[in-house]
Amino acid sequence: MKRTRATHYEILGVLPTVSMEEIKQAYRSLVKAKHPDLSYRGKSGNQVEIETEQMMVINEAYAVLMDVDKRADYDSTLLKPKTSAFPRHAQDSLDEERAREKFLRQVFNPLKRSIATVLKKYKQKLSILAQDIYDEELLIDFESYVEEIERVLVKASHDFTDNPPPLTMIPAVQWMRHAIAQAADGLEELRYFLSNYDYDHLAMADNLFKIAVEHLAKAGSLAKVCQG
Repeated sequence: MKRTRATHYEILGVLPTVSMEEIKQAYRSLVKAKHPDLSYRGKSGNQVEIETEQMMVINEAYAVLMDVDKRADYDSTLLKPKTSAFPRHAQDSLDEERAREKFLRQVFNPLKRSIATVLKKYKQKLSILAQDIYDEELLIDFESYVEEIERVLVKASHDFTDNPPPLTMIPAVQWMRHAIAQAADGLEELRYFLSNYDYDHLAMADNLFKIAVEHLAKAGSLAKVCQG
C-alpha cells in the first residue's frame, strides 16, 4: 500500500484552524524533542540520519505555515478533491487500521505508560529526599531516580524514531514528543539541582513534569479519537 504523505499540520501535530502562535509553540516543542541529550546520545549514525531528515520535514512544514501567503495557497490545495484517491480502497483502510492497532499495542501505549509512571514518582521521591538533602543514601536514591527518568525518555525517543507511526497516529505522537521535550527540560533541572542543591531547580522540574503529564493526556485523547 502506498502511504499518503502527512499534511504540514499533521507533521506539527496541530489542527488546520490553529493560530500562528500555536504553530510556533508546536514547532518549538518539536525542536526541543530533538535535543542532543535525548536525540543523539547512544544512537547509531542511521538513527541520527533519520531524525535529521524528520527535522527537515518539520522545518519545511513550519516555513509554509508561518508564511501567510504560502499557508493560504497550501490550504487551498488541501481543499481540492483528489479524484485518484476516492473512493478509498477498503483494503487500504483495513491496512491502516491494523497498522494503527499494532503501533498502539507495541509502541505508543507502553511508552506512554512508562513515561507517566516515572514522572508521577517525582512527588514521592522528592518527599523522601526532603527528609535530609545531604544524606548520602537519600541522594544516591534520588540520583538513581534521575537516571531512571533519563533511561525512559531516551528509550521513548529511540522507539519513536525506529517505529514511524501510521498516518492517523501522527498528531498523537507529536504530543508525545512534546511531553518528552518538557520532561527532558525537567530532567535538566534535576541535574542542575544535583550539582548545586538549589531548591529552585526542584520547583522548575515539578512544573515541567506537570506540563509533560498534561501533554501525555492530550496524546492519549488523540489516540482514542483515532481508534474511534
